[in-house]
Order: sequence, then C-alpha cells, then structure tokens
Amino acid sequence: MDFNLKELIDQLVKMKGIERPVVIDILKDALYKAVQKKLGAEADIDIIYDDASGELQAFYFREVVETVRDEDFEITLDAAHELNPDAVVGDTLGIKMEATELGRIAAQVAKQIIVQKIKTIEGDNIFNEFKDRKSEIVTGTVRRYERGGLVVDIGKAEAFLPFNQQIPSDKFKVNERIKALIYDVVKTTQGCNIILSRVNTLFLVKLFEIEVPEIAEGIVKIEGVARDPGHRSKIAVRSIDHDVDPVGACVGMKGSRIQNIVHELSGEKIDIVPWDDDSVRYICNTLSPVEVSQIIIDEDEHSMDVIVSDDQLSVAIGRGGENVRLASQLTGWNIDIQSESQMQMMLEEAKRRLLFIEGIDESMADSFIKLGYTTLEDITTAEPATLSEIPSVTTERAISIIAQAKEMMEKGMGNIEIDKELEEKLNIPVTVLKGVNEELAGYLAERGYHTLADIQSEADTESFAKNAELSLRRARQLRYSLQMHIDELNGKTIQRRTGVVDADSFFDFSKIEKVEGNEGGDEGK
Repeated sequence: MDFNLKELIDQLVKMKGIERPVVIDILKDALYKAVQKKLGAEADIDIIYDDASGELQAFYFREVVETVRDEDFEITLDAAHELNPDAVVGDTLGIKMEATELGRIAAQVAKQIIVQKIKTIEGDNIFNEFKDRKSEIVTGTVRRYERGGLVVDIGKAEAFLPFNQQIPSDKFKVNERIKALIYDVVKTTQGCNIILSRVNTLFLVKLFEIEVPEIAEGIVKIEGVARDPGHRSKIAVRSIDHDVDPVGACVGMKGSRIQNIVHELSGEKIDIVPWDDDSVRYICNTLSPVEVSQIIIDEDEHSMDVIVSDDQLSVAIGRGGENVRLASQLTGWNIDIQSESQMQMMLEEAKRRLLFIEGIDESMADSFIKLGYTTLEDITTAEPATLSEIPSVTTERAISIIAQAKEMMEKGMGNIEIDKELEEKLNIPVTVLKGVNEELAGYLAERGYHTLADIQSEADTESFAKNAELSLRRARQLRYSLQMHIDELNGKTIQRRTGVVDADSFFDFSKIEKVEGNEGGDEGK
C-alpha cells in the first residue's frame, strides 16, 4: 500500500509495549486477509513491507497464458506486457494491488484483525507481567464505576475491584488514589482480567509488612490473622528477638504505624495479640483486656469454655459475638464464653443431674465434677476403668452409671417432640430455661433463637450448636434443659433412686426429697 506506516508502527510499539517485528507481522497478516477477502481464499498473495520507505505492499500472482480460462489465476500475454514488457508465456507475474481496489468491507476486515490481534497480544503481555504478582499490594487511581465495582488504573493495565471485595465502609471518588491486593489474574479471550481485593486477610498482612520494618525483615512474625472486614481484626505476632516487643513494633511510636493501617482500612479496628505456643495463654491474649477467671478444655471437641466475670461477659463476647468469633478463628479453638454466675449455675445443675443417676451421692458427684465430668456426655465417653478410679466407684457401678447417663442423654440429643397443644406454650423467651441469663439470651437472640420454640425447631443438637455458634457441650446443656422444661409443662416427674421428684426439683437441689412410690413417674428421666 502506498502510504508510510513507520509512524503508526512506532506509536504501537511505544504505547502497547509490543515488539516491532510483531507489529509488522500483525499489519501484514491484516492486509493479507483483506486482499484474500477481495480476491478469494484460493488467491496467491504475497505481502511485503519495506521498512526504509515505510510501504506495505500487496501482490497477487497470475500466470501468463495465450488464452485465459481462469481469470483469478491467469492473464493474457498482451495484458502482461502492459505490466512487464519482458513477460513471456509461462511466466508468473506479481501484480500490485492498490488500496482503492480493496473496497470498504475488505478494509474493515483488516482493521478488525489489527485491533483484535493487538488486544490479544497486549492481554498476553499483561498476563505474563501480573501472573506472578498475585498477593502483591498495588496502588492505582480510580477511573470509573462499573457493574457496582471500581475500574482502577494500576499503570500498565486496568484492574477491577468488585463490590464484594470492597470494605463496607469504603468510599472512593473518581481520580482518587487507592491501595488493593492483586487477588487474581485471569486470562480471557478478551485479554486479561486483574481482580483486586481489599477484604482479603492477606491485604491486612501485606499492609503490616509495608508499615512495620521488623515484619518485613523477619524479626517479627505474623502467626495468625482473623478479620471481619470493616469492623474488627485480630492479628497474632511473635518476635524471634527477645529484645524486640512484637506488639510495640506493630503499634509504632504513639501508635503511628497502626493508625496508618487503620486509616487505610477505613477505620477498621485492629487488635494486636501476642502469640503463644500455649493454647490457654494464647486464648487469654486474644480476649485481652478481658480477664479470664477459668478455662475448661475439651480436647476431643477442640473447644474451650472460657469463664469471665459477670461484668466483663458482654465485652468478651463482643457486639454480635464478633470478639469471640474472631478469637476462635485466630486460635483454631471453638471458644464458648460464660460468666462466673453462669458457670456456677451450670455446675450446680451438673451436680443435680448426676444425683439422678443411681449409685451417685453428693460427695461422689463433687468428685466427678472436680475431675471434669460435668456433662452426661463426659460420663458416657469415659471408660469404666477410668471412672472406677474415683473413690467408692467400683467397675460394676461405673458400668451402671455410664448406662444410665446414656439413657438420660438420649432425650437431649435427638429431636424434641411436642404436640400442637404444647407448641403454643413454647413461644416464650429463652430466659425461662435454667442457666440462661440476659447475656446468653441476647447472644442467642442475635442468632435467631428468641423463644423456646426456636430451639425446639432444630433437628438435633449438632445443628443447634452449629447454627447458634455454641460449643456442643453448651448446646447439649440447653437442649437438655429445654427437655426438662417440656417435661415440667407436661406434668411429668423424674425418678431419683427410690423416690420421685417434680421437674423443678431437678434444677433446685434444695427441693429434692424422697417420696414413697412412683405414681406418674417416668423411668430414666
């Protein structure tokens, strides 16, 4: 073609970052397809680019013959002499095609090919550059809103910050600077998509690496992170240098380092926790400044019941259970927060429950509780030989105690059946259950358990524990208490040794007294 392409090629090389030979090949291929569109797929075509003159020329070839039978491939000798006086029959003559001969459709084909190929190569280049940069923090400029997200200019490419990867409190304007984590790099037929995130946990980690030199140098190590984007985060740190305080290093002089991170996260609160290889100390650290009175560990369920003073219960749990939930995520333990009064009530209830087992007296019940057998399940999972180590408990008595505990626990583990008449009576607050105070009731209400009917509706204890975010131990206690309340509403009684007591006596030891006979009594309650 009779026009200079040097300037166009130079611009493409500079703007798109594509090598010059590749740009030339793209233009040649586009012209080849355009000529082919004009002359047909069988046409013999050659494209030549002269870099010195900046000309891109297209030639199609015809064989010189005496009589033309196929105009697409042959040319008469007389016509050939007009192009080349030295042409003879049998020669193959290259004929230059002028741009005006291509027509609008062929020219449009060439344009589309150029645009598509440049876009594909540009996408490949971006993908190759960013594919190994996942989990890096980049700084860019907000260009526009699109599909609820933000298109961000990060230099050589545009990235996309989806709505669900934005911190809820984020508010960015067009042309405003923004930091985000490269969450994913996806190659598509349209090029390359770079996905950003500001809610990913790694974004918080990377911000600490930027703001805290001790972390970047490896002196302070991040051992765990739990995050509720936009609200609160907990990050556990430790130092490999005894002279360096890991928490102080992260906070910085007058809180300068942590404030920079909080500002970047749109006001998200951050708790910096000293990591400890001792699980109990670690959990106490995660709940600081709340003072922990006692911790009960259940290794089998990998859970801990954390006891705090009554006035610190709401702080330990946090708004909507956020504090305890993040502590559980950070430590990997299922944590159940209880107040001292709740624990005392539960221990009294546990003792009363144990006293309904044939063969257990008060002193023996105290021994069971001191050794950690505070629930019926604790007893059912114990070996007879283990229980027989308790004073006054023989192997035969241990076997009997375990059997009775299993029978009693079956009521609290399965689905609690009620009739229609009783159903209406369960539409009352959960506070009527023994062991449920206002704090626990509020915690349950935030998870949708406002009435006894809400708890009863769960298919089983495991589902209740999961949905209410409770330990299995606490869920069993509540379900068992509910069953006792239902028995009370039904007027049922509970057998204890040789006597019968009403359901309320089950929770109030002061009211338990032996009664002759067993009228209306249910075995194994």
